[in-house]
Formats: sequence, C-alpha cells, structure tokens
Amino acid sequence: MRRFSGVTSLKKFLVDTLRLDCEAVTTKLEEFVQSCVKSFGKDGVILGLSGGIDSSVAAYLCVRALGKEGVHGLIMPERDSLKKNIDNAVSLAKTLRIDYEVVDLKPILEKMGVYSVIPDHIAKDEKLLEKIFREVRRSSTFDSHQVGVPLVLNRPSYILAFAVPKLRLRSTMLQFHAYLKNLLVVGTTNRSEYLVGQYEEHGDGACDIRLFQNLYKTQIRQLAKYLGVPKKIVETPSTPDLLMGSLITDEFLIGMSFEQLDSILYCIEQGMSAPDTAKKLNISENTVKEVELAIATAETRRNLPLIAPIK
Repeated sequence: MRRFSGVTSLKKFLVDTLRLDCEAVTTKLEEFVQSCVKSFGKDGVILGLSGGIDSSVAAYLCVRALGKEGVHGLIMPERDSLKKNIDNAVSLAKTLRIDYEVVDLKPILEKMGVYSVIPDHIAKDEKLLEKIFREVRRSSTFDSHQVGVPLVLNRPSYILAFAVPKLRLRSTMLQFHAYLKNLLVVGTTNRSEYLVGQYEEHGDGACDIRLFQNLYKTQIRQLAKYLGVPKKIVETPSTPDLLMGSLITDEFLIGMSFEQLDSILYCIEQGMSAPDTAKKLNISENTVKEVELAIATAETRRNLPLIAPIK
C-alpha cells in the first residue's frame, strides 16, 4: 500500500496520484477494443452518444481503434433532454464522420406513462424545479433518490419509476441496433460511478464491453483533453440528462465534486482508514464514511437478484 504523509490540497493530490500516461492508456484501450471486436466476430461497435464527456471520449477512442467505418452512434433524445446535449452529440458524430442515428424515445416513454410521474408543465418550469431541488435536504450525500420526493407525492420510489425506465430504454435501443448491425455495445461507466453506484446496472451499465471501469472520472477528463475532445464538451458538467440536466448533474446527485470523490475513492482503495483519509484531504471524516457506505451499498445492489436458498 502506498503511504501518504501530511495534509494536501485536492488539486495537488490529483496531480500527484491520478495523473495518467494518456498515450499509454490510449494505446491499451485501442488494443482492447480491437481485440474484443475480433474475438466476438463483430463488425464494429455501437455506443450511445449523449453529448457528454464519457461517451465522447469513448467515441474518439473507438474511431482511433477501428476507423470511422467501425463505429456507429445512437443519439436518443426524449422530452426532458437538453437541446445542447443533443446538439453536441450530433456535432461530435459529424466531426468524427461516423454513421449515426437519432431515435426519439419520447413516444415510447409517453405510452409507458413515464411522463405522468412528472408532468410536462412541471418539467418545463425551471424556476420551480430549481427552487424545489435546491431546498431538498437529503439524509445522506448519496441518498440521491430522495431528491425527487417533493415532486412525486412524497413517495421516493416514484422518482425511480421516472428515471430507471429512461435508462433501460436507452440500453434496449442500443442492444436492438447492435444485433441488427452485428456490433458490440460499448459502455461508458467510469470507476467513480461504478464504485458508488451512480449508474443503472440494467441501463447505462448494460453493455458488452466497458472501457472506463478502471479509470476515475478525473482521469477521463485527462484523456478527453489528450484526444482533442471539443472544449465545450469537456467543460460541460456531466449529467444523466433525465430532467433539468443543467441543474441535476452527476455531481449534484453525488453531493460533491468528482475531484473530491476521486481523491476519497483512491485513498479508500489504497486501504487508508476514514480518519487518515479525512486528515490527508482536509475533509470531514463523516464525508469519507458516506463514501464508504455508498461503496458498500453499490456492491450489495450488484449482487441482486437474491437467489432463494433451495437445493
């Protein structure tokens, strides 16, 4: 285990410990993509283009690995998607000169009744939503499902009924098009999201290969700059783009910046205790313990479904 001494700033900590050899990592990821496509006998890869940094970095890497002919993008807007994100996704696909399709998910989600959970007149009232979301007090940093309670009749499960079908429908569309075109589905869940459970196992977590599960979010940003991903994408806060994407970002849901989260995660993975991590990073011990709890909760969720003990 690596030993640390003294209090340090988050910026210095990230530079000292999480700086990537971007050239070497890029080569490894390209070889991984090439190997997987060959091993599975596929004609290339498909990925959902959200206009965000993770999917954009993945697209750049896949084009480097397979050429533009081997990469297909799927852009899946719906009622609550930010137009800026869709525009960024289309612009990226055109820049990389890859084939892409835009599939509107709104009619399906509408028919399912998903939009009845948070009706259109509320979803479009940005001032109201911002006021409500800003005032919500969560019992835990990572208790993100509580955010939607005031909007959905004080039943926490309602926000999941609103969000999860969107995530899973995106996955279903990707799988459908992947089978039609003989492609591998590329997942973009990074290590930060994976460890604290900030993803949906059968939604954005459902894929054939995961490029970034061993890379923290802050390291994805390093790769983005190295690969030349447009600055407007790199600097846009990451969001699941389920509702009010400009406000309900990943960092909002997690409750802290990715710089802080990644620093804590790294210390935990190196075996440091909560008190030592808190002292090292000059943060509260309770914050570290909440991250530890999130890791444990995410691991429990990954063990679902539970299997009846009958032999």
